[in-house]
Amino acid sequence: MKHKAFRWIPAVLLAALLAGCGAKTAASARPAGSRELKSTPPDSMHATGMITEQYTLEKVVQAENGGKVRLNIHLPRLESDSADAARINAEIAQLYEYDVQEYADCPAAADPDSWDICIEMNWNASWYGDCVSLVVSSCYGGTDAPFHWGWCFDFDSGKQLTVTQMLQRMGADPAALEEALYRDVKRRDELDRQAAIERGMLPPGSLKEGNTAWWTSLDELPVSFDEAGNVTFLIRRFSASGEEYVTDAPTIPLDAQPLPPDWEWQVLAEWMAVTAVTQGESCVPADRNESFTLRLEKAEITGTVTVSFIRETYVSPQIQSAAETRTGELNAGAVTGWDGEKSQGWNLTCLSEDGRSRWTISMMEDRSLRMQSTGPKKGSEVWYVFQRTEAWDDIGYTAIPRRLWGTYRAGDEAAKGIRWMTFLPDGSCCMSVEWDGWNGTLTGTAEGTQGRTEDGTELYFTLTDQNGRPCEFWAILLNDDGSPSGCSLKYRAGEVLFDRDTRPIYWKNDSPDLTLVP
Repeated sequence: MKHKAFRWIPAVLLAALLAGCGAKTAASARPAGSRELKSTPPDSMHATGMITEQYTLEKVVQAENGGKVRLNIHLPRLESDSADAARINAEIAQLYEYDVQEYADCPAAADPDSWDICIEMNWNASWYGDCVSLVVSSCYGGTDAPFHWGWCFDFDSGKQLTVTQMLQRMGADPAALEEALYRDVKRRDELDRQAAIERGMLPPGSLKEGNTAWWTSLDELPVSFDEAGNVTFLIRRFSASGEEYVTDAPTIPLDAQPLPPDWEWQVLAEWMAVTAVTQGESCVPADRNESFTLRLEKAEITGTVTVSFIRETYVSPQIQSAAETRTGELNAGAVTGWDGEKSQGWNLTCLSEDGRSRWTISMMEDRSLRMQSTGPKKGSEVWYVFQRTEAWDDIGYTAIPRRLWGTYRAGDEAAKGIRWMTFLPDGSCCMSVEWDGWNGTLTGTAEGTQGRTEDGTELYFTLTDQNGRPCEFWAILLNDDGSPSGCSLKYRAGEVLFDRDTRPIYWKNDSPDLTLVP
């Protein structure tokens, strides 16, 4: 694997260093043992003695013109007699023999604590049983990102493995990992291009015109694993905003599952919290006259979602509201809830601007959303369970829909019947009724049963008058936007039955101006 090691070193300095060390233009043979080379046992990162180092060189060399080069070289060797191991060791050795060996004979610098450029080669090993993923990195003194090479090897069989074979042995789904990897790297590239557009480096509208992938197969990419069950891929690409090569290192859970094909339809909607859990204590927000609404909308950057979290509190006679909007990043991996239940294999992660608060949103198997909100203070974690606001029939939600909160007065002041009605988030309501022969205030709560009609949704209530006598029937008809459009009420006072049939009626939300009846 031949490459130019000093492609980012200024030409004048590079020429001087080459001349000063008397380096050859072609690589010479493998250095003799008399040079500063030794086989050393691996450190704690490198797991076992099955891998040693075939080249170890830490030296600052002096060029004739005064320039100094620091060499920090550690290259591994697989301790196996198999043909595949020998071939991998030879490929690793070429990195040294092509780019480092010439400088090993240069004299040591008088002052080893300072140098002009640095050539570094190092390695890391990730183990799964007798299988290892070996990653070698090299950096040649420039400001660009290092190069990485990777090999997977099975010491039990003595055979080289592809990355795909290694992942399959670990029980992972390579296709799901590649889907998550593509989404992550594409997002990074588009963020770079967005910054370049803002700086005038790229024309507007070119956000999606970058590379769609920097690999044709996962087998081309170096990989490493951690004990938490994650895999990290190393990908080199050109950053449009920084005009330099960068190395992306997305970390993805090994148990990542592919996104459902209709995930956008499932998720991009408005959701209302039906439960909040703080330090193990569960409550229903509506019981506290509160509402938590989550609004998820598609963002322009691949793999991102605009997340708005809205908290509203009913404080007579007004509704107090606070909202925060963040950009959520779509990640692979399940989330474990406060009750130990695991979500589907993906999540949205949103950080606050200062990075001290995090929302983690995931979908459960029952199609509800859960959001874990964590802050910097101890005990600040809160879990919310959300249901889609437009799916009242499926939710079985017993509280009053958010859009119905407040007090409504009849638009027709001359009409007999309901004069005004108030709905609170906890499902309670009260109304002033005036008919010929009877007037008073009815109070009660939502029954939690709903019916869908061709004109909208009917919510049913149980109401009583001041004397505790119940209405025979009362329901309110909602428009599709949640506003009241009509009502049906029967009330018996003694022997007199008052009846108002369902019919369209205009209602005005007068909450800010009307003192509510408790």
